[in-house]
Amino acid sequence: MKLSKATRLLLRKASRKAITESVSLLKPRLKKSRWIAIQNRYVRNTVKRLHLDSNPGGHLNHLHLAEYVSASGPLHCTDGWALLGRAMDCHCRRDYESARHFAYYAELRATFSLLATEGIGIFAKEHFVIDAAKKCFLFRGPTHQIVWPVLEYWASLTRAADLLGEAIQVSGVNLRQWLNHFQNGGNLHAVGSKWLRNWGLDLRFFLQDRETRNEASYRPTLIRPGILDVTGSADFICALWSLCEPSAHSPFENLDRHLLRIALEDSFKGITGTTPKANRSLFRTRVESLVSQVILDVATHDRWVRFLTRAIDPNDAVIISKAGQTDSNDTPGQHLQMISRSALLLRVATAANSVLLKDGSISGDEIEFWWSALGEDRGLWEASNPPSDLKDLWADAETAVQAVRDWTNNTSNADKTFMRWRQDKSYEISVLGGCERIALWGLNL
Repeated sequence: MKLSKATRLLLRKASRKAITESVSLLKPRLKKSRWIAIQNRYVRNTVKRLHLDSNPGGHLNHLHLAEYVSASGPLHCTDGWALLGRAMDCHCRRDYESARHFAYYAELRATFSLLATEGIGIFAKEHFVIDAAKKCFLFRGPTHQIVWPVLEYWASLTRAADLLGEAIQVSGVNLRQWLNHFQNGGNLHAVGSKWLRNWGLDLRFFLQDRETRNEASYRPTLIRPGILDVTGSADFICALWSLCEPSAHSPFENLDRHLLRIALEDSFKGITGTTPKANRSLFRTRVESLVSQVILDVATHDRWVRFLTRAIDPNDAVIISKAGQTDSNDTPGQHLQMISRSALLLRVATAANSVLLKDGSISGDEIEFWWSALGEDRGLWEASNPPSDLKDLWADAETAVQAVRDWTNNTSNADKTFMRWRQDKSYEISVLGGCERIALWGLNL
């Protein structure tokens, strides 16, 4: 589906500022333990009422819709992480078709969430752009067909790169600042646009091939031989979780370090016309200059330079390398590529919503009614013992990751079966299927 010129112009009117203002206006509702008012026109039968109100004879309630869209961002984001967790649980069961199904919908929710923070509400067939005056403008198209063109076009805008430049944080310094200090400034716009288009690829593939989506979502599972052994399956989920370990500087410090390295390499190639591998000396010189300007702890300079030049830890993080692969859906392990792209897009959506809540002056305490109930419902903690800091949720994940790694390292090959793995490590696998944890600490509540 190709966006019309009118729709593209409309998307340019979408206002992040209007959404931020709408979020700040939620405060009276939050005091009553609700995201939006019970009187909101769209709190129930949302799609049906939007259809009625946007057609001849209907009257759209612009303020109510802006309020709805602003509240939907964090909720879509958390739902996306939950769906990613279901995809990972299916991966652990060797149910790869279901894993692809959940990964696709995790990617879809990440996109809904990300676009909502920008003033673009995606619904069923009627969708809306919210402008700076909080006026809502209609554009149409079936959800699965419209979402990729909208994401692709939005990713081409400077505002998308600006968001990524703020979102990616390494050692307390955002990506924009890193690139500004690198060889007269790297091309943040080119890097950001490329990443967002790549991470949303499944939305395009499933748009172009409806039968592929139907096969993953609605058709009986094909009988295929197992693709990964227990060790390979366990290594993937452990690696993904380790990349999401929060730090004092960032909820995704480990992942962002790898993204920074790729951004520097892409920028170097864009400016010099050569790759870091083809001109190691020049690249290292410029990285050394960069690190000396950005990293205050001189004692760590050498390690930073060695990492950024791939002298240590030379391989890309697993979800980055998998996300860059675009195999057909019948290729063994293709579901891991979809899971990886979903995780990366969710990382960006999480940052966008974290900024939205912060700029809207919404604190974690004000929405405790929501995240506390979520944690209890999903079995993340007992009602009588909620965490004092949501980053503490990493402790359970870290213990589970280590326990799974110990099991794969210490179990004989003969006993390393999926039945034994799920039998011996059922609790740990359950923890690692609960990606709602990542949403909660990622939102910096």
